[in-house]
Amino acid sequence: MNRRNFIKLSSLSLLPILSCQKSENIENLFEFDIIFHSDMAVGHLVFESNQFPKVKAESVEYLIVGAGIAGLSTAWNLRDKDILICELSDRIGGSSGSESFEGDVFCQGAHYELTYPKYFGEEAIEMLKELEIVKFNSLIDKWDFVDKKFLINPHLESQCFNGKDYFDELLPEGKTMQDFFDLINPFIGNFMLPSRLISSNHQHFNQITFYEFLNKSIDISSEFKEAIDYHMLDDFGGTSTEVSAIAGLYYYANRGYLTSETEIFSPPEGNFYFASKLEQKLPENSIRLNHLVKKISPNSRGFEVEVVDIKSKNIKTIETKNVVYTGQKHSLQHIMPSQTNLFSNNKYIPWLVINFVVEPDINEDYFWQNEILSNNPNFLGFVDSAAQDKKAKNRVLTAYYCFRMEDRKYLAGLEKRKEEIINKTLEIIADYFSISPAQFGSKVKKVFMKVMGHAMPLAAPGYLFNDRNLYRPYPNMVYAGVDNGRLPLFMEALDSGIMAKKYLDKS
Repeated sequence: MNRRNFIKLSSLSLLPILSCQKSENIENLFEFDIIFHSDMAVGHLVFESNQFPKVKAESVEYLIVGAGIAGLSTAWNLRDKDILICELSDRIGGSSGSESFEGDVFCQGAHYELTYPKYFGEEAIEMLKELEIVKFNSLIDKWDFVDKKFLINPHLESQCFNGKDYFDELLPEGKTMQDFFDLINPFIGNFMLPSRLISSNHQHFNQITFYEFLNKSIDISSEFKEAIDYHMLDDFGGTSTEVSAIAGLYYYANRGYLTSETEIFSPPEGNFYFASKLEQKLPENSIRLNHLVKKISPNSRGFEVEVVDIKSKNIKTIETKNVVYTGQKHSLQHIMPSQTNLFSNNKYIPWLVINFVVEPDINEDYFWQNEILSNNPNFLGFVDSAAQDKKAKNRVLTAYYCFRMEDRKYLAGLEKRKEEIINKTLEIIADYFSISPAQFGSKVKKVFMKVMGHAMPLAAPGYLFNDRNLYRPYPNMVYAGVDNGRLPLFMEALDSGIMAKKYLDKS
């Protein structure tokens, strides 16, 4: 691996951009279009819609709120019923969304999965098998993916950068690493997905942080902790001192760090691949985009639901016997205030995704995931589509930012200052490629930004194993999604849809 010096990135911290006056040395030097997307702004229509006219009521047996993975999974499991999905966004997928440009599609959220061990939950695996997404591979004793063209070449998987040097592996080598994996090794096979299946013998790890678990047994240097914190932020939105030990143990005990058979599955569109597979199996016209559920009221027949049609700016009333709420649970404070207390302890992490659509020849070397450790606490690095699809017309560099909960208020006003964060991100990536910002900027064709104010729930100690459906007051209204006591992972969202149908069948 080539090693070369880079400048420190401490001056590129995002928060000063958002909270202070505009930097004098950052100018909008580049000429490319910027497309900005944020569901935070759409959600504010709840308040504006009070003046919208109401239209004729309609009825449906099952109303599903949200067309993310959980909502689509729920719909797939109820596909032989009279169903309707209302999604506030202009596209399906939720945090597994995608965008496109000149025929090329690329991710705007969750972007990969790993081959599944055979001890993962049978119901979710059977669902993926029926969707022709996975099949069992007896050679590695795991479930792997049917579309082999989307497997990442192991030689192109990742490159790490610490602000100074390149590395193959983010975790520093040495005695601490050996002690670390000696500690993790006995837990392989004990932290399966979905997390509801984790044995009660191991559920006590939900009560302590991952750092507390590690610190009891091994000495952790600041350098080693920094690397672990990066991994935890990347998947769970918090550092090792913020997420539960179960989150950390799942990450390292079941993600292939100690085995060589695990493969990375990452289509150019990311986990939108799974969303589209689910959508294709649903009844025609069962999804309504740009439909914001404003109010849910119980009645003698089930529920009366007010839905804002964002495009026509009217309010539709839908009568339904059953509701499956898969949307972000913090919104219940506006939609059904009586249910807010069920999820009052949830903490949500904001994310920002920036897609740079660039000319393919920006450089010759490429890696799928480019992990960056720096003094910038928010920037995690970028994914390079060159390692995913060589036939694509364009190359897409997808940068990820993970924020603190208290930073959400700054993100709400980001659209007015989008050029600053784009220029700062452009500087980081240009430096990573050892070219000037001007060289990089000249290769950019278009930029897409997506703000997710509540991208994922924080898997803090005490969060898991707390299915609020067990306390729900209305048997015919159930909750699905990863923010119902689950890890923020695809398999968890998929399984929550399976469980939603089971709860309704029992009601």
